[in-house]
Amino acid sequence: MRPLIRKAARMLTDCMDVKAGLVRMDEERMEYKLLDAILTDDMARAVLKMGVRIPATPEELAKKLRWSTEKAREILDEMAQLGIVEYNRHNDDRHKQYVVPIFVVGSAENIMLNKELVRKLGSLAPQFFHEMSLEPLKLISGMVPPGGAGLGFHVIPVERAIPKESQAVDIERLSYWLKKYEGHYAIQDCVCRTAMIALGQGCGELPEGCCISLGDYSDYLVETGKAQRASYEEILAVLRQTEANGYMHQITNGDGGDEIFSICNCSVGNCFALRCSQYFNAPNLSASCYRAVVDTEKCVACGKCTEVCPAGAAKLGQRLRTKDGPVEYPSQELPSETLFWGKDKWNKNYRNDNRRGCCSSGTAPCKAACPAHVSIQGVMKLMEGGHELAALKLIRQDNPFPSLCNRCGHPCETACTRSLIDTPMEIVKTMRTLSEKQEMLQEKLVPQKIRMNGTGKDHKEKIAVVGSDPAALSCAYFLALTGYPVTLFAGELPCSPAEKAVMVQLGIDITSGTPDRNQFAAVYPDVFASVHTGPAEMIEDGRQAAVSIHRRIHPGHDLTLARDPREFYPLDRKRIVISPRQAQSHKCLGCGVTWVDPHRCIGCGICTTRCMFGAIRLERSHPEFNNYVPYEKAKINTLLNGMKQAGTLAAEGLRHTMTDKKN
Repeated sequence: MRPLIRKAARMLTDCMDVKAGLVRMDEERMEYKLLDAILTDDMARAVLKMGVRIPATPEELAKKLRWSTEKAREILDEMAQLGIVEYNRHNDDRHKQYVVPIFVVGSAENIMLNKELVRKLGSLAPQFFHEMSLEPLKLISGMVPPGGAGLGFHVIPVERAIPKESQAVDIERLSYWLKKYEGHYAIQDCVCRTAMIALGQGCGELPEGCCISLGDYSDYLVETGKAQRASYEEILAVLRQTEANGYMHQITNGDGGDEIFSICNCSVGNCFALRCSQYFNAPNLSASCYRAVVDTEKCVACGKCTEVCPAGAAKLGQRLRTKDGPVEYPSQELPSETLFWGKDKWNKNYRNDNRRGCCSSGTAPCKAACPAHVSIQGVMKLMEGGHELAALKLIRQDNPFPSLCNRCGHPCETACTRSLIDTPMEIVKTMRTLSEKQEMLQEKLVPQKIRMNGTGKDHKEKIAVVGSDPAALSCAYFLALTGYPVTLFAGELPCSPAEKAVMVQLGIDITSGTPDRNQFAAVYPDVFASVHTGPAEMIEDGRQAAVSIHRRIHPGHDLTLARDPREFYPLDRKRIVISPRQAQSHKCLGCGVTWVDPHRCIGCGICTTRCMFGAIRLERSHPEFNNYVPYEKAKINTLLNGMKQAGTLAAEGLRHTMTDKKN
């Protein structure tokens, strides 16, 4: 063992068990392995003399170590290139200083942005990043106070989701931070996605151009070749693209309330910062001041908000009363509600669980029964108000070929709850009417592409789709929607001319013949062929095939991890109670509704960007989550909050005991 490396690793680690001497820093620790692989002894000496997050100039370091200034500067510059030190200009005349950051958020990310070093280190760099963003929280996750106590990242809402009448302060708005650091922006790849892909756990999201650095940190990354300088307009383009992808925003949380250095655009399957709250079921580690609230009178259970909720807080449930009264859904237990928050409270499977968008007790039977899971309740509501274009756009999010509904067995009508009173809603007739309207509206039906990265550019990989059945059409459509150049080798298409025109406008090249397989990254249906014969089932198969092909052609992505299962369960019709008022007119009963668990919601606001009905909004109900503190105060604030929680719970337990004795 190298003593200097051991000392440096022990100084830099945030793992409380090591700091407290409960676990020895040795060759098996990831901190030691990483530093041993990249630091010389002189570098380790420099790190030890500098300390953590204490700026120093080469002259100051040279004096401490009795080196020449030239040697100190050379070693500092080399470590800056590696990622072990960063630049600092927070001083009166903004001269360049060097500072040793913590491992996470800090040198682990910097190292992941050094592509040459990552290639040299192999799996060590991503594994180090993976562990150092998780291990330090295992002993303290349940004690972290609102606001995160200077640890990790902090959710910042989608700005247009913040209510105008809200008492929001400046630091809750992305526009404030962009203005504060004007002229000092950079764009870099997402290091979390990069690490997960390297570990074979990619979830379909690609790292290119997803993250934004600001201020001195952006200058450091640009000067060391880890990021690209960006303009204000380019930053806005990244934010727009990532919001379209369904990614949430987070800002760094370790420099108090006046400084941040990064804006990340995160997904639940990859983000190490979001993992802090989701793995440990401790929302204090991530949440903003806001929580999503559903207006049940407006909600039509379309499910679009549930598809993008990163915390698994929004799920489809039912609006109708049961024989036992209104449906009540249990909230996630919080760390402040129990004395012990250990492994039994964590959720290692959160990446899959958070993608499940339907409560097990069920939701609107029509959506559950439809093989393509069209949001029929929403379509009927829009048609009731005469909004044909909006209804068509909603249909096409799940079924881009509504003309094929004519060939379906119509399980949606069979399942319709209205049939318990009189006759089911005329869903088939409505779909047929809307399908015919596509000819007039086709120019307005071309959707925005979802490219699964931050660049806004189409992917380079070309994909061939062979066949003219509904599965092939659906696969081609959703691949083109994801930003792929798609060639569809097909005969006569069964869809309508308007549906074909939209495909062409999305960039799908429709031709005859057979593909030259050497020209394409994947050929459907060689992989993930349809297993059904009904048109709606085949449309869903094609959609799922598109997801699988996207993951398959990018090495390092898992086919199932953090994937939307699109499983919807019908409510129990035998147990519902329909009021006379609901039965009077022949209208949709509005069986389904979205339910948001306030204990799971972290206030990102991405859900609001998907709702066409104004049914879900953010409320600033937790202002205490704006309690930003510097990293240096994180441990003491966390321990004090843990003591406060324990004292509160002990007092409550004593009161209950005394009450029981009196009774």
